Amino acid sequence: MRHWKAWLGFAFSVVIVYLAFRKIDLRQLLENLQKANYLYLIPIVVIIFLSMALRAVRWGYLLRPIKKIGFHSLFESMIISFMANNVLPVRLGDFLRAYIIGRSERIGKSASFATVVLERLFDGLTVLGLLAVVLAFVELPPGNIPFKKGLMLGGYITMAICGFAFAILVIIKTRTRWFLKIVLFFTRPFSSKLATRGISSVQSFRNGLLSVENTATMIIAFLYSLVIWAIFAYSIYLIGLAFGLKLSLAASVMVLLAICLAMMIPSTPGTIGPYHAAVAYALVLYNIPLEKALSLAIVFHAVNYIPITLAGFLYLGRHHLTLSKIQEAEEKAAGK
Repeated sequence: MRHWKAWLGFAFSVVIVYLAFRKIDLRQLLENLQKANYLYLIPIVVIIFLSMALRAVRWGYLLRPIKKIGFHSLFESMIISFMANNVLPVRLGDFLRAYIIGRSERIGKSASFATVVLERLFDGLTVLGLLAVVLAFVELPPGNIPFKKGLMLGGYITMAICGFAFAILVIIKTRTRWFLKIVLFFTRPFSSKLATRGISSVQSFRNGLLSVENTATMIIAFLYSLVIWAIFAYSIYLIGLAFGLKLSLAASVMVLLAICLAMMIPSTPGTIGPYHAAVAYALVLYNIPLEKALSLAIVFHAVNYIPITLAGFLYLGRHHLTLSKIQEAEEKAAGK
């Protein structure tokens, strides 16, 4: 029962893969994979690591009120985080990033996690903005009603998550004493040690929100978010060229949105299954055969998955850590 979330995600992925691709022509799929021009993967890999670098710089701005941290340390932690999300369930990489940077830079892990939450909030709001623009101004291809409903549903879920996260951040930032009373109410019946740790974590988390007081920092972080997602859309255009497709801007953005919303569905680590279905069926809207769309999805997922995962394990080794050691440390800290 301990790993029920991982098993649930695996079951979702299996069901989605079966329903989406049970009628696929495997011969045609393999033919498309053989004919692809894999030289386009080189600039895509460059874009992937450039995106990681931009994310690291953006994160550095959010961390600056706590401590000014060098680019290399930020970049390493970012790569390790995305690697962990690729191999661990329920996006544990975000917690791991806070753990790594807190350990290496001697800052509060709760404070660093607050900046991770802020960064994810910027991503969510940027994707919501793109979704709003697409639904309002972009004419979708005919036969898009189910897909449009899926986008809208995903948008509502994203909005709810972002709204909830934003509300919690505002409460912690502006009503700290009230929030601490809530923490005490729920933790004190278990143990005074747990209550003390909870208060300390909330206070440290609040320190991680200091960047929101600087308007310039918020504007810079937002601009970085736009650039990050713009170059990701360009990488989608490039993978289209690898398969002989010249995707329009609208199609590239549509695939981007489909990927982002698919990553919210419970699945295996790395979003295997929902990711491929999202990419494939976004492309099918533009009259691209399902076999070609799926072959593109397989390659695009692999080129986003493999380099980051390998680099993440290399960086993790440089810290003389393993995923199991980190999990043991976290369980020990939690008093388990």
